[in-house]
Amino acid sequence: MTDSVEQPSSRLDRIEQMLLLTVTTVGDIAKQQQNNTQAIAQLTTRLDQLTIKVDNLTDEVNLLTDYFTQVITNAESDRAVFQAEIRRIWEYLLQQGRNGHNGDIDV
Repeated sequence: MTDSVEQPSSRLDRIEQMLLLTVTTVGDIAKQQQNNTQAIAQLTTRLDQLTIKVDNLTDEVNLLTDYFTQVITNAESDRAVFQAEIRRIWEYLLQQGRNGHNGDIDV
């Protein structure tokens, strides 16, 4: 036979090598895909945990917002009451001054 004509066994050997390489490559890809799937599952679990934490923190922030809104409302109300009481005391003192007491206290 001539050099230009391939031996059938030589051609089969190359095909077998290519198939073996392909099988090995597909196996490696399958292993990587399995690793990727596991990593995605772990990330999904972690993301779910973080979502729960964010939801809980949001609830806590809303509770704190409600609490501080009530505290501010109470403080504004107390301030109005205190101002009215101070005004009443001031008017009383002014009235006492007009009645001739001028700060003198009888003991």
